[in-house]
Amino acid sequence: MLSSVVGLLALSAGAKPPAAGKPTDFANVSTSEVGHASFVSPHARPIVLLPGSSRVYVTNTPSGTVDVIDADDGEVLARIPVGVEPVGLAVRPDGLEIWVTNHVSDSVSVIDSDPASPTYQHVVATVQAFDTTTRSTLFDEPVGVAFASNTKAYVALSSENRIAVVNVVSRSVIGHLEITAQDPRAIVVRGDRLYVVAFESGNQTELSGCFGAQNIDGDQCTFDLQEHVVDNNNVLSLFYDADIVRDPRVPDRDLFVYDTTTDRLLDVVSTIGTLLYGVTVDSSGRVYISQTEARNDENGRAGTLKETLVDLENRAFLNQIGVVDCRGAVCRQPQVIELEPLPPLHPASGRALATPFGIQVSDDDSTLVATAAGSNRLFTVDAASGDVLGRVEVGWVPRGVALASAADGSPQRAWVLNAVADSVSVVNVSSPASPFVERTIELQDPTEPVVKLGRFAFNNANASSTGTFSCESCHPDGHTDQLLWVLGGPQCEIDGCTQIPPRSTMPVRGVRDTAPYNGTACRAILSGESMVSFPRVLCCRTAALPRSASDICSTVRSRRRCAIRRTAPRTRRDKPVCSRRKSVPPWARIS
Repeated sequence: MLSSVVGLLALSAGAKPPAAGKPTDFANVSTSEVGHASFVSPHARPIVLLPGSSRVYVTNTPSGTVDVIDADDGEVLARIPVGVEPVGLAVRPDGLEIWVTNHVSDSVSVIDSDPASPTYQHVVATVQAFDTTTRSTLFDEPVGVAFASNTKAYVALSSENRIAVVNVVSRSVIGHLEITAQDPRAIVVRGDRLYVVAFESGNQTELSGCFGAQNIDGDQCTFDLQEHVVDNNNVLSLFYDADIVRDPRVPDRDLFVYDTTTDRLLDVVSTIGTLLYGVTVDSSGRVYISQTEARNDENGRAGTLKETLVDLENRAFLNQIGVVDCRGAVCRQPQVIELEPLPPLHPASGRALATPFGIQVSDDDSTLVATAAGSNRLFTVDAASGDVLGRVEVGWVPRGVALASAADGSPQRAWVLNAVADSVSVVNVSSPASPFVERTIELQDPTEPVVKLGRFAFNNANASSTGTFSCESCHPDGHTDQLLWVLGGPQCEIDGCTQIPPRSTMPVRGVRDTAPYNGTACRAILSGESMVSFPRVLCCRTAALPRSASDICSTVRSRRRCAIRRTAPRTRRDKPVCSRRKSVPPWARIS
C-alpha cells in the first residue's frame, strides 16, 4: 500500500512512469515537487539547536519536512519527511530525539537524533490519540511541545484548549491539563515548571450592553441586551448606541504555570497582553512573552462619542514583550516592555518592530533575542532595562529563533526561521547593539510564487502608514483575533443607525472563489483612508515591498491612482519605481 501511494505521488509530481515490464525503484523516485497547499498554520519554537550547537533542526512547513543544518557551515544535511504542516520542535533533554508537532496531521513525529543509531535522522514513532468509537482525533491541532524529562513531554493542543501529557517511552497520552483560556500554543519548561501562554487570551473588551434598563449607566452599559440582541437580534446598532468597552469582570487569563512533577496548577496570571506569540524563561524564573496588545477600545466609543477610525491613530496594536516575575511561590503582577513609542508618537521609518514572535534569552539572562514577524527583523533587548539594543533585517516573516550562547553565557549566534521566505538567517549577536546576518540558508519550498507573494503582503506591516501592524495582525494565520473593532467605511444608511457599527474580525480562510470580497476593513486600517485598495497602498508606499516582490505592483501604473494616497511615487521616466523588475529572483517572477 505504501509503495502504491509513493508511486502515485511521484507520478503526480511529474515523474515519468516506468517502462512496461520494468519494476519501479521507489527508493529513488524523485519527490522534489511533491507537496500540498499551504494551510497557513501557526508556529511555536519551529527551530532548535542540539546540545552542543552542532546541528540546527528547523520545520520546513510548506514542504512537510524537518530540515537538518550543519551549524558550522550552513549545509543542509538532511530533509526528514514528517506530517502535514510541521510547526513546533523540542529536543529531548538527552539530545537523542527531536519531537515535531504536525498541526494538520494532528500528530507528533519522533525523529531519532542519535548519530550512533541505525535509524539516525529518521522518524521512528508517531504520537497520536483517537476516539475508538467515532475514530475522530483526540489530539487536535498540536502546536507547542516541551519536555519535562527524558520520559515525560507536554504538547499544546491548541483547538482543544488543553495540554496533552505524553509518556515518552510508550509514546502514549497519559493525561491532560485543562487550559481555561483560548488557544494555548507556545509552551516551555524551565526547571520543574511548565509555562503555558494562551494565544487568543483577549483583552476584556466587549459591547457596552447589559441586561435590564436599570443597568444602563451610559458608560459601561449603553443599551439593553435583552431588547436589542436577544429579542430583536438587532445587528446594525439601530436606535441605540453601541460602544466597545473593557469590562474588568471578563476573564483574561494569559499565563499558566504548572509543577512538572505533579502536573498541579500553581498560578494563573491575567491581563498581560491580547495575542501571545512566544514565551521564554530565564534561569531565575522570570518569564518573557512576545505579544501584541489590541487597541480596539481606543476608538470604541462609536456610539456615544461617534469615534471613528481616525481616533485609532493608525495604531491597531502595541508591540510588546510581557514580563512576569515568577521567581517566588506565586507570580507577581505583569509588566510590559514597549518596543515602540506610544501614540500619538510613532516609530521612525524602518524602526518598527511589528508582531513580536519568536523569543529567546541568553544563558547569562542578560539579553533577549526576538523576531518581529511583521517587520522582517531580528532585534535584541536588554533584559534588565527593557531597552531595545539593536535590530537587523532578515527574511520574510521571521517566526522562530534558536540562540547559542558563549561560554560566559552571553549571546553569540541566532538562527532565525523566516516562515514565508522559507529560509534560515544566521545572525551574529555577539554584540547585541550591532547584530548582523552572516549567511542565509534557502530551504526547498514548493509554494507557488504568487501565493508566496500574497502571504508576504498579508504579513507585511510596512504596508501600514506607521509600520506597526499588518492584515495578519487582526487575522492571525488567516483566522481571527476574536475582537470587536470600529473600522473604516460609511455609517450604515438605515433609519435609526447613527454610528459606524462595531464589527467582529472575520477569518480569510475559505474565501477563494467567493468574490466579490469586502476588504474595506483591512484596506482602511492599513492606509488610514477607507477608499484605498490594498495593492495601491503597497505601490504608493514603495518601501512596503522589497524589489524582489515588485511584480505585485504591476496593477498600479499611474500617478493619478497613487495621488489618492496623497503620496506621489518616485518615478523614473514617469513610471512608478515599484514597476521595475530589478533584482527579481526567478521564483518571484509571475508570468
